[in-house]
Amino acid sequence: MADWRELQTQAAALLKEGKHFDGVQKINACMELFETELGGSDSKILKEPRAFVEEIAGKAAPEQKLALRSMYVTRGDLLAALGASKRAALEYDCAASLGAEDAEISAKRAKVEQSSAEQRLQKDDDGKVPVTVLTGFLGSGKTTLLNHILQASHGKRIAVIENEFGEVGIDDALVKGGAMADEENIVEMNNGCICCTVRGDLIAGLKKLIKSSKKSGKSLDGVMIETTGLADPAPVAQTFFADD
Repeated sequence: MADWRELQTQAAALLKEGKHFDGVQKINACMELFETELGGSDSKILKEPRAFVEEIAGKAAPEQKLALRSMYVTRGDLLAALGASKRAALEYDCAASLGAEDAEISAKRAKVEQSSAEQRLQKDDDGKVPVTVLTGFLGSGKTTLLNHILQASHGKRIAVIENEFGEVGIDDALVKGGAMADEENIVEMNNGCICCTVRGDLIAGLKKLIKSSKKSGKSLDGVMIETTGLADPAPVAQTFFADD
């Protein structure tokens, strides 16, 4: 198993190379290993960063705090590059709380907070949520991608709609680990994403997701529709032009 220091170096290298998605995976693994070194578990370092920092503040050595601060900054940089401004701001907040005031961290935090505010204004202006239609041949990795979206700590609240024609469904273990909403076919995952299985009208499924989102007061950052098993994804795209 790789040492967390090695993983941190690799994450920083991926950041410089512009491989932000891979970098997030690497820094996540790094931080989870570091958490075990501090006696923690359950990925609290990623899921509840503020609570984790408060928890270890009194027992971590100065060099450990410095290392953790660097990890949160790197993760913030990666998430900011991926457009997850709100979550990046949280990472920078945690980094700032682990040491003396740092002008560079403050500047990064201010930048992502401004970006997050602009994103909210833009969303409020048009009221639209971006939709991605995911298609491809059997074994191309569609379900692997969807399972990742539903479990990774990427800072985005994405709704995944799975149709009933898929060769292999979303990982049942992941779905069962989520918190069930009022609707039996809508599941909220631990990372805030939503999984919905549509057995019929796509528009009805979308409306149900929007209703669920508004009811919880948590807006969606995007919707991904998996069309596995359909020969032509065009009908799915046409649905958005045929219904108000």
